[in-house]
Parts: sequence; C-alpha cells; structure tokens
Amino acid sequence: MRIVIGKFSSEPFHALSKKEVSLLLKIVPQEWAEHVSSVVLSSKIFKKTKLVKPVEYTATTKQLTIYSRGLVRDDIATQLLYELALIGAQAKETQSEQACDLNTVIKPYMDKFLKARF
Repeated sequence: MRIVIGKFSSEPFHALSKKEVSLLLKIVPQEWAEHVSSVVLSSKIFKKTKLVKPVEYTATTKQLTIYSRGLVRDDIATQLLYELALIGAQAKETQSEQACDLNTVIKPYMDKFLKARF
C-alpha cells in the first residue's frame, strides 16, 4: 500500500506520521485494509475544508485521504479506525447509529496503537 504525504512548509503539522498510519494499517484485520490501495496525508487543513470528517474514503479510486494537520493525534487515529471498520464492513447504516458499536470494535486496535511509541 502506498502512503503519500502532501507537501507544505508551515505549521500546523500532521497529527499522524507516515509510520503511525502504517502501524494502524498493520494492526487492523486484513479485511479492513484490503479495499484501500493508497493513503494520502493531505496538505490541506481540515478546518479550511468543507468536509464533514477528517478521514475520507473514495471507493472508486480506493484512496483514503487524511486531513490531520493541526488536529489531535488520538482523535485522528480513532477516525481512521472508524473509517477502516466501515470500509471493511461495507456498512449501510448511518454512522450515528453505529457509533457505539464502532467504539467497541476499534477499541483493541486503538489500545495497541496508543501503546506504541514513536
């Protein structure tokens, strides 16, 4: 899987590094990540976009885009795990209906991620 980092020259920096994204993709079940061919750490600042969430998946290109500049590391890691779980499950319900179930599903992977040191 290809991980690309968008270029920028000023703060704020990305909440997750390339190594951290790679770790998250390795610790989740294979079925969660198999539909993702590339990950982009976007140079855009999430607050300046019109996006609803900082992690966006495009099924047609199999690209996962992360808008993490200036955001909190743990929050972005959680959002990335949510998105991977949704991709893997190919859920048809709304995210708000799944929120409590997703927390249970991603908890062991978030715990593993938080224990890792970079």
